[in-house]
Amino acid sequence: MSQGKPSLLLFDANALIHRAFHALPGLSTKSGQPTGAIYGFVTMLLKTLEELKPSYCAVAFDSAAPTFRHIEFQDYKAHRPKTPDELVSQFGLVREIVQAFNIPQFEIAGFEADDILGALSQQASAQGVDTTIVTGDTDMLQLVSPSIRVLLPKPKRPFSDTQIYDEQAVQERYNLNPQQLSDLKGLKGDPSDNIPGVPGIGEKTAQKLISEFGSIEDIYRRIDEVMPLKLRENLRANEPAARQSKKLATIDSQVPVKLDLPACQISDHDHDKVNELFRKLELFTLLDRISHFIGAKNSPSTNETKTHTNYTTLNTSEALDALLPQLAKSKAIAIDTETTGLNARNAGLVGISICTEQGKAWYIPVGHQSEDRQLPLAEVAAKLDPVLQNPKIPKITHNGKYDIAVLANHGMEVGNLASDTMIAAYLLGEKSLGLKQLVFNKLAIKMTPITDLIGSGTKQKSMAEVGVGEASEYACADADMTFRLNQLLETELKEQGLWRLFSEVEMPLVPILCQMEKDGIALDAGALQKMSRELAQEIGKTELAIYNAVGHQFNINSSQQLGRILFEELKLPTARKTKSGYSTDMSVLEGLKPMHPVVGSVIEYRQLTKLKSTYIDALPALIDPKTGRVHTSFNQTVAATGRLSSSDPNLQNIPIRTELGKRIRLAFIAPNENFRLISADYSQIELRVMAHLSQDPGLLAAFTHDEDIHSTTAAQVFGVEKSQVTPDMRRVAKVVNFGVIYGMSDYGLEQASGFSRRESADFIKTYFEKYRGVQDYINITKRQAAEKGYVQTVLGRKRFIPDINSSNYQVRQAAERMAINMPVQGTAADIIKLAMIKIYREMNAQRLQSKMILQVHDELLFEVPMEELEAMKGLIGQIMPRAMDFTVPLRVEIKEGRTWGEME
Repeated sequence: MSQGKPSLLLFDANALIHRAFHALPGLSTKSGQPTGAIYGFVTMLLKTLEELKPSYCAVAFDSAAPTFRHIEFQDYKAHRPKTPDELVSQFGLVREIVQAFNIPQFEIAGFEADDILGALSQQASAQGVDTTIVTGDTDMLQLVSPSIRVLLPKPKRPFSDTQIYDEQAVQERYNLNPQQLSDLKGLKGDPSDNIPGVPGIGEKTAQKLISEFGSIEDIYRRIDEVMPLKLRENLRANEPAARQSKKLATIDSQVPVKLDLPACQISDHDHDKVNELFRKLELFTLLDRISHFIGAKNSPSTNETKTHTNYTTLNTSEALDALLPQLAKSKAIAIDTETTGLNARNAGLVGISICTEQGKAWYIPVGHQSEDRQLPLAEVAAKLDPVLQNPKIPKITHNGKYDIAVLANHGMEVGNLASDTMIAAYLLGEKSLGLKQLVFNKLAIKMTPITDLIGSGTKQKSMAEVGVGEASEYACADADMTFRLNQLLETELKEQGLWRLFSEVEMPLVPILCQMEKDGIALDAGALQKMSRELAQEIGKTELAIYNAVGHQFNINSSQQLGRILFEELKLPTARKTKSGYSTDMSVLEGLKPMHPVVGSVIEYRQLTKLKSTYIDALPALIDPKTGRVHTSFNQTVAATGRLSSSDPNLQNIPIRTELGKRIRLAFIAPNENFRLISADYSQIELRVMAHLSQDPGLLAAFTHDEDIHSTTAAQVFGVEKSQVTPDMRRVAKVVNFGVIYGMSDYGLEQASGFSRRESADFIKTYFEKYRGVQDYINITKRQAAEKGYVQTVLGRKRFIPDINSSNYQVRQAAERMAINMPVQGTAADIIKLAMIKIYREMNAQRLQSKMILQVHDELLFEVPMEELEAMKGLIGQIMPRAMDFTVPLRVEIKEGRTWGEME
């Protein structure tokens, strides 16, 4: 192709959409609209427009009407399954997007998109225009010529990883020229299109024949020269099929279509329409790329934050004094901090930005290293603290737990934290929770990225090294956009029935978590170091046992070496293979455990080494030298069910039931002899929630009468008296009781119980016959999820389940399990959050010195002075069982001890 010549870019829409659909499964909006095919197509559209910079562009679609190929050969593509509903719904949206980009679309009844593209590309060649055809179909390679190229996704590679085919590339791939590819299909056939070809002839034989004779027509003109004789006779017997197959495989460029180059010229797109579609489809990552679209002008939909703003730097005492009366009269204040680090406990305060109305914000610099004029931090803290503490002024933040912790560390307490836009977005099911991405997604405003100020990688600098002027514009925008975003999200929360959950549960929890993080927990580093030495010896013994069982040493940590040992040397049943070798993950090892003693030793080795590295060796290094305690971070916006998560370090993943997990918990201690730890743990909370949600009479009766639910279930399902329930019966009943919450299948019960698949299926069937209310709850929940696209907790917390209507059975089954579990686990999460809020308020009301220091799923941990032990036990015992009004009683197990691991 010639440089400098005008160029045409043609898109094979149907082929690309189908290819993208299979390459990018599972993408969808929170309402359930599948978007994988749309995302893939648009990504390819933008990528090729940006990279190839064509003069002209057009898109071709297949027509729904039968083509001449269907008329000539009734079985053409007849074996193809019906197009999944998830894909059908995306075609029309792709058409809308193409139209919004002002790209001409071609579709002609009786012809495929291939034929249209063939006609357009050849007409372009006749007018001196080079063409690149973007497709997912190798059939298009037959069009390649000196002026026509084809761009294809590489096989078995990411969808956007492409290769351009010119004549040489086609020759290298097939050992044929492009015009011979229809002959190749004519001989070997094409299963994807149900083109029969000649029976018994594969690709190699077909290539050899075409290389020798040139074409199918030439083969039959010189049929007597074909050797061996058997091949010749086969070709003779199937001549009609060969000729027809070639005709079916040949792109027909004589389509009644005319290439109007001026109409195909790259032009500006309909910005508002494209933005509207992308936002509706939640293609937020693509929104930022629209501005690079060839021919695009300045888009009104991606306004810079500098427009319509009044941002002011306050760097004199007089200016700050003048602002204070305005702040005192404000209806609400959005606050943001600029700091020197991500850890709120250790971050230095560089500046504070404040916004009281849309477009109006102030920046107060206090910690820049530049010589720019600033205010002393002590003065700012003294003057701002009364305003920030004022309970009559609602405060708005984004990731406010961080901001209020930083401000508190520098002498400013925030009262009435009314809104956090990150938490609001999380409750609304937004996928991107960062401020800048949210503002772009929800407000169509593009903010300056932080990297523009501080850089990235090895050249990254601290915010303190940024000049006051640059930081002021950036920081004011953060506060301003938080204020604007809050107005929008507050409305959405109320419209979706989430306001009470937000304002009465999530927001009151923020300062509590902030205080818990600040307080931390005391740790016995000496005990952990001793445990580390003991565990090293245990690991050494386990290593030796593994080597003795195998007969030689090897790297146990190498999955490749372990795989070869298990499946090649020991000849254990082969598990699934990955690209790097045999899979040796825990699920595989658990299945192999009964087959050889070495497997149990390997599992033990992994557990010991993981706990040693993750907790026993790591925790002492995480003790804060200032406090002598470990401070975890609690995350409100991570788990889809509403549960809190813990990080840096994760204290929720310490095994509860294993002996080693208990030993690790022994290192979490009361700070001295004058204190004790109290643990308050909800008993079987999720089963009680299931009883409440399902209103099953059997479950309700068992919990109301405080029966052992697992023994009761065992008696019901095994058909025996409670006195006859054995430990094994109770164990299986317990597996099913909890498994039902997670949508357990007969396969799951088979793996957990040792039952056969048939026995497991019969057991589950009997369970649902005895607990029909549970079965009804599951059926109703799945149906409502399919209708609405989401499920809810008792307090209205939503989880969107976009795959609930997937045509893929496994994907749909996984979505149904999520739908069953979320209302149960999410309601349990809401209950303990309510309990935390009520206990914290009561502790403050009674001015107790006790501290709530940890939340681990259904358990709360408190650090309590000896003189407050009985008061705290009474307070906890009164509040936790009544955290939420429930049909069944909530039971709480309260223990105390010197350590987390030793409690009575």
